[in-house]
Amino acid sequence: MPSISVVSFSPHERFHLLLCELDDTMFIVDCGWPLDTLYSDEADDTGKLRTAKSGTRLDPRDALSTINWARVDFILLSNYEQMTLLPYITEYTEFSGPVYATEPAKAYGRCVLEEGLCAALQGKAPAATHGGSSLPMASTSAVSHSSWSHAGGGRDEWQARLPYTQRDIIAAMEKITDVRHNEVISPVPFVQVYTRSSGYSIGSANWTVEYKNHRTAFVSTSTFATCLHPQEWDPKVLSDAQAIVFCDAVDPANSEDDEVGAARANAQVHQRINQLCSTAISTLKQRGRVLLIGEPYGVTQDVFQLVAEHTQALNLPLPQFIFVSPVAERTLQYGNIMGEWLCESKQALLYLPEYPFADKDLRQKNHLHFVHSLADLATKTIPQGNWFVVVPPHDTATIDFFARRWKQDAQRCSSAEMASGTGMARYSILMHDDDVARSQSLVNRLSVSSEITFVPISRRFTYRNIEQSLASAINAQHVLMPSSIYARLAAGASRYEFKMFEFSHLQATTVDLSADRHLPLNIQKEMTHQIKSSGKQCAVVTGQLSLAAGKIRLEYPGELAPAQALDTAAAASESSVRSAVPVSSLPRDLSMWTPERLADELSEIGINATAAAPSDPLDKLVRIVVPGGSATIRMRGGWSVDCSSVSTQWTVMDSLRRVLKCA
Repeated sequence: MPSISVVSFSPHERFHLLLCELDDTMFIVDCGWPLDTLYSDEADDTGKLRTAKSGTRLDPRDALSTINWARVDFILLSNYEQMTLLPYITEYTEFSGPVYATEPAKAYGRCVLEEGLCAALQGKAPAATHGGSSLPMASTSAVSHSSWSHAGGGRDEWQARLPYTQRDIIAAMEKITDVRHNEVISPVPFVQVYTRSSGYSIGSANWTVEYKNHRTAFVSTSTFATCLHPQEWDPKVLSDAQAIVFCDAVDPANSEDDEVGAARANAQVHQRINQLCSTAISTLKQRGRVLLIGEPYGVTQDVFQLVAEHTQALNLPLPQFIFVSPVAERTLQYGNIMGEWLCESKQALLYLPEYPFADKDLRQKNHLHFVHSLADLATKTIPQGNWFVVVPPHDTATIDFFARRWKQDAQRCSSAEMASGTGMARYSILMHDDDVARSQSLVNRLSVSSEITFVPISRRFTYRNIEQSLASAINAQHVLMPSSIYARLAAGASRYEFKMFEFSHLQATTVDLSADRHLPLNIQKEMTHQIKSSGKQCAVVTGQLSLAAGKIRLEYPGELAPAQALDTAAAASESSVRSAVPVSSLPRDLSMWTPERLADELSEIGINATAAAPSDPLDKLVRIVVPGGSATIRMRGGWSVDCSSVSTQWTVMDSLRRVLKCA
């Protein structure tokens, strides 16, 4: 009997690194770790990080060192957020198996890792001589892994905590094997893996691992929203799975929208994006400036696209769009050229004769600019006036600079300039990060001196979304989920046919994938007239179907008593089956029937029936031949039916009911 064991190695509910074992097959689902804590200042002298809740010292090296990486067969990566520790695993452990991810996830993942490493170096490195700018991106390759593993040796403390270098990131990306949605791969013998779209980001995937005819679905970060760039959520990941592992969901303690279901998820995301765009357009109408705090991908790309479209549709002065990020130019291109990974509405735009996205037109008009940092911006010649600036939330120095500078401009603006619209009195700061706890400190600091519009756009599954998604899990026997949402769902577990389990940080959860289960179902099957016209017989069967100990049992309600139910597994080996239902129990006067009349009535509904001459003159017999067997109806006294098979009995009994009811 196969079993599955799941251990979570990431302390954060948003990021996950799951070590999974299916008998002798071991694999990893995602390599997530909070990127901001990986390079955080909140560390002690040993470089170990502390959790925000418990104060416990955490270091990914300590957790990963407990895994026997030589035994890990393969790694599955769901999206670009879950790759933080991949370069360390591929370059500094004994892991040598394949790594699987979609092409967009790999492309975006590299950008996320490079931007995080660059931000760490820029924030901690000594200032260079040119304008106080930080170290360039190329300097990341000079930081060796040994300096992270062994603090000291003349290295600064910030260098001693870097987990990997730029070269390690490139090497890790080269080891990833690209997969497509709905593709089937076989990483090791007797194991097949299926990929499905999760809807969360471009190229994001959920995984189904099949082993010994058992399918286990791993539902990573997912969303029901369909108004964004990515391909929509694919529910097939749940419909065929016997075991389901929900890798993460919004912690109910940190969620304001845990009551929102799938029906409103798309509308709410669309409404909040429109709220941000309306604020930006209102500011640009007054010749103001906009600072959008967000990563240069995901929701930020949708907001940028809508603002650019509305600005041109309203014939407003076109602002200067400026992205302050070393990877923004690449991520913006990825979002517009990977057509097959986009949602259906975005894919339809690609068939238009004109380029459907705003970035090409803005480039041609010299209104789209990409700079690596604030210091790089100082070297660019960009016209003053309406600016729409995008800055990632970790670049607090750039955010503080614009907030402070624009506030000073507004204070110096005269009333005449304000009235004529020529001054810089108006500016807006927008933020959409759905991690409210992480963003709150930045929001609180900015709100002291400036007005900030904080609209968290949450796309991840809530426990309500999980409840609704489980409606399509028709074959599920076991469902595993993080302990943060287990308490909410466990209260209603009695209405499900499957069992629920929880897993938590560094706690192993093992579930036996039993091949035997008892699953009562109400079934009704009716063959169509087309099947009947082809010579096959039609019957309606209603009852209770039970699967237990490898046998199928069908029990009829009403006409068939429970003790007289048919065991189809046993009946299949019998040469003859006798009906346990006396036909005379039907509310009809049977004395008026003769074998000839019954044979004629049965023939009219398509049954091959003939009146037979019995050896006993007192017997009245009708013989029936149907595909799959034959039957004999004895009309002496109470009618009885002898059938050669169960399928024949279903056909004959249904035909008799129809004939007698019509009489």
